[in-house]
Amino acid sequence: MKKRVLIMFFTGLLLSFVPFGLFSIEVDWVSGNVTYSHLKSEWQDLRVGMDLGTGDIIKTGMNSETTLLDDDIEIHIIENTTFTISERFEEDGKKSSFMLFLGRMKFKLARASKKEPEIQTQTVNLAIRGTEFEVGSGYDGSTLVLLSDGVVAVRGKTSELVLEKGEGTEVPFGEEPTEKFKLVTRIINWDEWFAFSKEAVKGNELMFMEKFLERFNEINSQINNYEKIRAEAREKKEEYVLIRDELRKEGKHEEANEYAREANKHNKIEFHSLISIRSFALSSLGLYDLAEEIYSGVEKPTKELKDTFENVKQIYENIENKYIVPGDREMLEEKARKKRGCLKLF
Repeated sequence: MKKRVLIMFFTGLLLSFVPFGLFSIEVDWVSGNVTYSHLKSEWQDLRVGMDLGTGDIIKTGMNSETTLLDDDIEIHIIENTTFTISERFEEDGKKSSFMLFLGRMKFKLARASKKEPEIQTQTVNLAIRGTEFEVGSGYDGSTLVLLSDGVVAVRGKTSELVLEKGEGTEVPFGEEPTEKFKLVTRIINWDEWFAFSKEAVKGNELMFMEKFLERFNEINSQINNYEKIRAEAREKKEEYVLIRDELRKEGKHEEANEYAREANKHNKIEFHSLISIRSFALSSLGLYDLAEEIYSGVEKPTKELKDTFENVKQIYENIENKYIVPGDREMLEEKARKKRGCLKLF
């Protein structure tokens, strides 16, 4: 009975949307106006020494910067930047995921780093096998990556472009990474690049909104797929737990242990699916902000633009209502501690 209560408690924790190892990124330096928000909570000042984790959104204002530390990874966030901290599970375990919605970030990894994060923009994912690079995300959703040292794989939906030391690439919103350039052949003025990305939107609002809608449909489909995986894993887990309990009653402990291991395997699948769902849900935050900013900048939107934006908004609000709930960081941290204790007992 006690074990069954623990299983129910663990399942409840999964449903409460709480990650394992919640707060692990330290704020090392802050200059100017830098704020953070956890999911939909109010914005607060970011302070040196604070710990950040999944679901925290960070914004830097004009002439403001901050540096974060994730073990042996140094993350420098330049002015006028918005990004969210997330995480993902892959075959080799959990890794940090940084979602850059707008602005510019610099990353510096120790050469022997065991924690290579994933960086996402609205256009690409960056798989890091490098040590020093910077990435920008423009107002039009475009991405610019500049690699000083190491190797970075720039991944679109269907293709991958590998950058090596001294190379860069620029990827328009909704397109695939195809071309790279040598840094010595191109001088990057970031202020001009961001200004150009802002101008690129004018007169093309419908085209960009249609791309936003396409991306939101993809996010929604990916969430639904993981929900199916999660539900199947939960069903299997509960089935194996019942068999395990019956075998234990019959004194067949060796066979019961086999089913316990199977239950635990499906329990992990269920949890990892939830992490993936949350990651996709968090990615919709910045995407919607960009879509809303573009739409609100049109004085007299056409019916087609209005209808397309309403479709974007409907999908986003559905994701928001299910997965992006107001969160109290202290409450979440306490639940994470309880969950760790529960895992040890399970």
